[in-house]
Amino acid sequence: MNDDNDRPITAGPADTPEWVPTPDQPWRPIPDGEDGEPYQYDEGAPWCVDRASHPQFHGGYPSPNHHRTECRSYDGFFGALADDGRPGYFSAYLVRPFRFGQPMAAPDQTRLAIEFDPAEDDAGPLFRCTVHTSVIRNLAAYLTHTADVEDGWRPARHVSHTLTDG
Repeated sequence: MNDDNDRPITAGPADTPEWVPTPDQPWRPIPDGEDGEPYQYDEGAPWCVDRASHPQFHGGYPSPNHHRTECRSYDGFFGALADDGRPGYFSAYLVRPFRFGQPMAAPDQTRLAIEFDPAEDDAGPLFRCTVHTSVIRNLAAYLTHTADVEDGWRPARHVSHTLTDG
């Protein structure tokens, strides 16, 4: 198809009716050669728990077993309580968007995901937040210090309450 000046019209990602996601092929296939649309061939993160499902290990196309939107690391999984006493699970893991078949974009950053999942199905929604990975070591040091104070191995940090408090 050409425009009024006889220039080819290229379809955008939303204008390509020839591909529709299916359960067996949830990601857009990447065309062979360099003449196709600039879609990403994302090989995924090397630490991904579903690494065996990445395209380079699965015949050039990701396995449908891979998480649809992101690479995830193994997670630390701990029993926890919400502020209102509801039981649940606290977990922390690395995440990075999985962009196979999506239009080219700037590289994504790996982040630390922290979530609380209520143990009972009707006890409320899962809560998740993410922080930049540069925070991980500071968070780990803070948690270690906090545990040491609770265990009595370190004194609590002195908090100054007045200008003359030394």
